Amino acid sequence: MASRTFVLLTAATVALITPAACSSGGSSASGSSSGSNKITIGSDQANDHGTQDATGTSTFTIGADNDSSGYFFNPTILLGSAGQSITLDIKNDGSVQHNFSITSMNVNITIQPGASQEVKVTFPQTGTVEYFCSFHHALGMAGELSVA
Repeated sequence: MASRTFVLLTAATVALITPAACSSGGSSASGSSSGSNKITIGSDQANDHGTQDATGTSTFTIGADNDSSGYFFNPTILLGSAGQSITLDIKNDGSVQHNFSITSMNVNITIQPGASQEVKVTFPQTGTVEYFCSFHHALGMAGELSVA
């Protein structure tokens, strides 16, 4: 009788623990845990996926993505030199259509899932220029070109 009770209690414990483990949102498809962090880009709250330095390079890849942590660009902040021209390869690593827009440069491109598209941009002389996804901007999908 004691072994039957033990088996029933063990089964009940496993049944309670399993859904909690499956519902954990701690990991993301990209392996980044920084998706829950927010930073301010202009007047927006953006999902922060890091900063990278592109100073002195002529091309750079920016990922447009969505996963369990939200909608984001990777990196969120791209550093460069004042007036530096660069070709960005915007790669849609997500499962939905994304957009890459820079209002002040009249940039507005749409990228299908799994596809990529190049766009030539110039870093400002000082300060920052915001880029965003016009579809998911309100969900924190924004970033910036920033003078290093």
